[in-house]
Amino acid sequence: MVNFLPAITILTFTRVSVSSFVVPHAASHKSRHEHIAVPPLSAFSVNVPFHFRITNSKISALDDSSSPSAISKGEKCTSHTWSPQDLTKDNHNFVSIPTDDYIKKYQQNPELWPVEFFLIAHRQMHNTKTGKIETQLLVRRSANGTSKYGLGTGVPATRWVLSTQDEKQQQPPPRGYNWSEPRIRFEANNFPEFPKDDNVDSWMYDKIDIREDAFYNLEFRDVELEEYAEKVHNELKLHLSQILTSDNSKKEQLTSWEYSVASAVAKIVNNANCVAAIQGTLRMSGLFQHRETTTTTDDDDATTSSRPRFVSFDERAVKPSKLAQSMRIYTMFPQMPDPMPLPFTTPEELQKEIATRASVMAKSGRDPHKDKYGRVYTHISTSNVSNTIHGIYLTLDATDIPNLDEVYGRDLFGTERIEREWVSLEELKVLDTDGENIGTDDTKPTFISGFIVRQLVKEGVISKFKNRIQSI
Repeated sequence: MVNFLPAITILTFTRVSVSSFVVPHAASHKSRHEHIAVPPLSAFSVNVPFHFRITNSKISALDDSSSPSAISKGEKCTSHTWSPQDLTKDNHNFVSIPTDDYIKKYQQNPELWPVEFFLIAHRQMHNTKTGKIETQLLVRRSANGTSKYGLGTGVPATRWVLSTQDEKQQQPPPRGYNWSEPRIRFEANNFPEFPKDDNVDSWMYDKIDIREDAFYNLEFRDVELEEYAEKVHNELKLHLSQILTSDNSKKEQLTSWEYSVASAVAKIVNNANCVAAIQGTLRMSGLFQHRETTTTTDDDDATTSSRPRFVSFDERAVKPSKLAQSMRIYTMFPQMPDPMPLPFTTPEELQKEIATRASVMAKSGRDPHKDKYGRVYTHISTSNVSNTIHGIYLTLDATDIPNLDEVYGRDLFGTERIEREWVSLEELKVLDTDGENIGTDDTKPTFISGFIVRQLVKEGVISKFKNRIQSI
């Protein structure tokens, strides 16, 4: 018997004793990463002061404090620049953020925050056409229509999924995930894009967490990758502990927002199931796949372990401590559809909304870059409410690792081959066309993570170049 009676109610989310639920068909449309429904991005940055280098880690939330609004069709912002912003803090010349704002509720109850892992691979290569050395990122084509490119490595440790209280339609959580314990629910009418029509009843979202054994019983289980992910996990726990420990004299340099973000992330990272999320992002990157043979042998058969990987675990660039030290935390703030589509909206209607959103915003006067409280959108989102997230970004410098031109990824819990490609920071709108300066164009239509990568370049985590000109 499934019991939907609430056991404990805290603010607007409810802990309930339920065993399963169903995600309606319309809710199963592809997310921005086109793997198991996951949250997209936008960058607001909780920024640990740059000189705070106990762990070489940084916590950030980006904002665009100077760009004008481009709300008319065909109008172009002259500049899009970002600086750290507290998403609960009022912005000058904008209306005050209300006390019942959903981000303020997340802050009051950190268990509500979705948290997602990403791996960003970058390298510096000689462009034979221009004769220049350029920085490239390993990305994939976005399939959901919100942008041209995405990282394609996002794996949620914890996130929201559409729920239902219809006992007859109950189904298990998505593959590889369990309900959060204790059960957590959040009403759709907490989000500002909830339809204003009084005749529309609210619906619910349930929290799910990745399973510790998510990859254990799969035919393509990769024990070596699990062991490596566990080492990275241990290093990440150590770094976050150093940031938050009470005897850390640098802790006082964190603002309340920065400290709360670090605390929320640390609580998730400290869980054993995060090893699976880390393994998932490594797997989806394709960098640790075994190379294909010239025969017809299947990539996942018994001979796989005897073939070399694209990137060996012995490489200096993938030393677990080095990867963990590259960690940055960015809180993503998405441009959502307004009003939110209803749960029974068809996939075709959802795609149409994405395709027409820009023109609809131009007609309505909605600012495509900021919400009415002045908070800057980091990306264009689907209707996935889990796209307001704390993103944990790990970066890998693959410059000195040879033969990576043909890297391909995998879907999270399957064997589908996902094509990936190396694209320059200029083409991704992270840098200007000269390749020398941080770009000022709006990156959202081109690259979902454009604003994040810009921040990584500003912080020196990703280099713009070593030697710009090279003789051909």
